[in-house]
Amino acid sequence: DSDNNNPAEELKSILVELNLENKNLGIEYETYGLTGKNAMMLNASLNNFAKLHDESFLVSKHRLVKSDHEIKYIKKAAELADRALEKAWELSHPGADESDILSAMQGAIFSGGGDYPGNEFIIGSGPDALLCRYFSGRRKLDSIDQLTLEFAGVYRHYHSALMRTIPIGEAKKEHQELHEICLEALSACVKKLKVGNTVGEVFEQHRLVIDKTKYKSARLNACGYSLGATFSPNWMDVPPMIFANNPLILRSGMVFFIHIILMDSENQLAMNLGETYLVTEKGNERLGKKKLDLVVL
Repeated sequence: DSDNNNPAEELKSILVELNLENKNLGIEYETYGLTGKNAMMLNASLNNFAKLHDESFLVSKHRLVKSDHEIKYIKKAAELADRALEKAWELSHPGADESDILSAMQGAIFSGGGDYPGNEFIIGSGPDALLCRYFSGRRKLDSIDQLTLEFAGVYRHYHSALMRTIPIGEAKKEHQELHEICLEALSACVKKLKVGNTVGEVFEQHRLVIDKTKYKSARLNACGYSLGATFSPNWMDVPPMIFANNPLILRSGMVFFIHIILMDSENQLAMNLGETYLVTEKGNERLGKKKLDLVVL
């Protein structure tokens, strides 16, 4: 390593040794590791050396269908996610500190032999329950509050995610109403998550259920994504995402996190419900085993 070192030129030297000059070379441009600057250096180094092709998804499309061994890892990750959810239910109550909840959830995964997740656990209460993104800073739960959690069990870097919004102290009538919509939408999506259907058909169920309610504006334009073995900064193993008209045909062995996210910004109310599913020859399997009921703590 040195200030003037050019790794692209070193790579070119290796390619020369492998007799790859004037060959067709595929490059994975769609990757966090290859920054814009490095991509420019790479292209310049290999200009007139070989014919370059953008093959960003050559490997990832083959990773969509998981092997039996990979499925074992994902199911173990799902067990760890359930343990983390148990800890969240145990510690979430009026006056509880988000830091303690987060610490216990992550600790449950580590003590079960799990790994760091591809991105931070998402925790937010009060108005921040609608954010659905990680941010710095913690607060204590009010006597009447709402807590959103989105997290993943991780084993050998394979992820299985869960998402919940937990009313604290009491559930407002609107929380109960939103949860019923989440349940209906999730059930409808799961019924379409079958071999031979498209990913877009799964999203369409999400749209149909929510758009017939008064909370149409509270939904997102995607309701999930593929999961697998991923690294920081993201546990989303995409593509594919579950959005309108996605033509990808579902196959046995695919794994998807389906999240029903409702953010009623006008009334500052959140309700989220998410589970990870394995597509099977007979339909699908929910990997998390905890109840989908609205838990009020």
